[in-house]
Amino acid sequence: MPQSLALLLFYAGAPAIITNGLVGIGALGFLGAAVQLGLSVGLSALASSLYRPKQPKPEDVQQSYRQATAPRVRHYGRVKTSGPWVFAEAESGNFHKVLALGQGPIDGIEEYWIDDHQVTLAPGGGVQQEPWYDGGDYKVIIQTRRGLPIETAYGSLTATFPEWTAAHRGDGVASLYAKQFASEDSVYLSRFPNGINTNYRVVLRGAIIQNPLTGVVAWDDRAASVIRDYMSHADGMRLPHSIFTTPLAQAGWEQAYIRSNEPIGLKGGGTEPRYRLWGSYQLDERPADVLGRMLAACDGRLVPTPDGGLTLDIGKWQEPTVIIGPDAITGFSDLGRGRNIMETANTIRATFLDPTQDYQATDADPWVDADDVLERGEISKDVQFNMAPSHSQARRLMKLEAYRANPSWVANFQCNLRGLAAFGERFVRIQYPAFGINSVFEVQDFRFVIGEGNILQGVTIQVQSMPQAAYSWDPAQEEGDAPESDESEVDDSIPVPAAPDVNLLPGPVAELTFSPSPSILLRYLVRYKKTADTEWTTVGPLSQDAETYTTPTLAATTQYEFQMALRTEKGRVGTWGPSATATTP
Repeated sequence: MPQSLALLLFYAGAPAIITNGLVGIGALGFLGAAVQLGLSVGLSALASSLYRPKQPKPEDVQQSYRQATAPRVRHYGRVKTSGPWVFAEAESGNFHKVLALGQGPIDGIEEYWIDDHQVTLAPGGGVQQEPWYDGGDYKVIIQTRRGLPIETAYGSLTATFPEWTAAHRGDGVASLYAKQFASEDSVYLSRFPNGINTNYRVVLRGAIIQNPLTGVVAWDDRAASVIRDYMSHADGMRLPHSIFTTPLAQAGWEQAYIRSNEPIGLKGGGTEPRYRLWGSYQLDERPADVLGRMLAACDGRLVPTPDGGLTLDIGKWQEPTVIIGPDAITGFSDLGRGRNIMETANTIRATFLDPTQDYQATDADPWVDADDVLERGEISKDVQFNMAPSHSQARRLMKLEAYRANPSWVANFQCNLRGLAAFGERFVRIQYPAFGINSVFEVQDFRFVIGEGNILQGVTIQVQSMPQAAYSWDPAQEEGDAPESDESEVDDSIPVPAAPDVNLLPGPVAELTFSPSPSILLRYLVRYKKTADTEWTTVGPLSQDAETYTTPTLAATTQYEFQMALRTEKGRVGTWGPSATATTP
């Protein structure tokens, strides 16, 4: 078996079966040598391995965790991610942590997040926002590495920990280093409510890949570039690059890139490329699973080429150049008007990657055949397009799913050798006057019929009708409504209490009165001092229901200053309120 086909069958998880004189080549397209060796690689069998019911969600890469042998991850397009701990150690109250963000090199980092707060960095990595910035003093420093083939160790670690040397570079791994500086107990929880488990995330531009149209190696998120990179990359399917660069295969990849990059109008104005792919994969995943979700998110299929190559067909309507007529058709089976009722669907539900929803998998606006729902009730089908980074892209794919779930015709046609013209084609026109058929069909499966002596006698094609309307697109009417962002700005700061009312009593002592605590989780602190002094006397926390406080005996004929603050049960102290002053008699 030629190396290219053997590798492709192994990595794509395709079955190799000899079946009663039928030799199949699925519509996902595995070439040539299968005919010579009698292999069945039919689409129906392959689909079960390509499209598993469960797949990783985009948000799965957003948590940092401690694991000694965490699987490595690689990213395409734009991704919000964190990663496993590579190093974690404390010294002198400071905490140092290094996270592995993924396989490099990545193109760059666009956003930095501490827990759920986006921050900006000063030169050197100091976080510029409160509470991680205090009067010119940085309390968190974040630095990153892109994962170049030869990287540079983090200087702060090599200077602090002798065991972490300049040889600890992290070659080929994008990483993040965070240093949390020591903080007083009164402010520690406001800065690091999760302590050493503070979650550091970034929005990054992932893998640098080759554009099949221009040959330029740079960041790219078009579907054709991503799929070709994954299939040939050492951390992907590892197929030989030569099967993608035969003249016919290269021409197909170029056409696939052009289709991926075509501008599609948006309901809100402007355009976006037809098919982009954003997302991550773990290096221990089955390559078939990864390739399956890539192809699903761009209506893509792999196609063999007559010169021994392999190329990509990106879904787009085109009038077929191949016509299968009665002179080619010798028989049929399973010919019917649409699918049986158990296989149809009138409501398509899907998830997609939504950057406005924290880069998580989000439900798209369902695609509903309202008339059919009224007639038969809702029959839904759930699909996942979690590498599609826009609602428009998801809805276009959902429309195609709706047409495939309810075709006008389905059939298996047996053909003589004239049927070979359909090999490698996505669309063919079938003319069968006996049933009044003259329609465009999408080829789902293609099988060779082998007779005695290994003589090719004909082919069998599994098809279903696919009209041009399935690929037409009216954004105003069909894009639907993208989900509203559920992010809200919540003020989780501790309220600042007003100045207390001061009543001087014999002693002299001061009686302070104030409003009840605004929450059962907050209690008052009181502090007071002579106005001329700098040192405060702090009392509390008071009881939860306290509304008054009386000081010990104070000095006579002296002005005092009184303030209040609120404290959480975990010891986090809010800002001290304004002062009230009074002079003792």
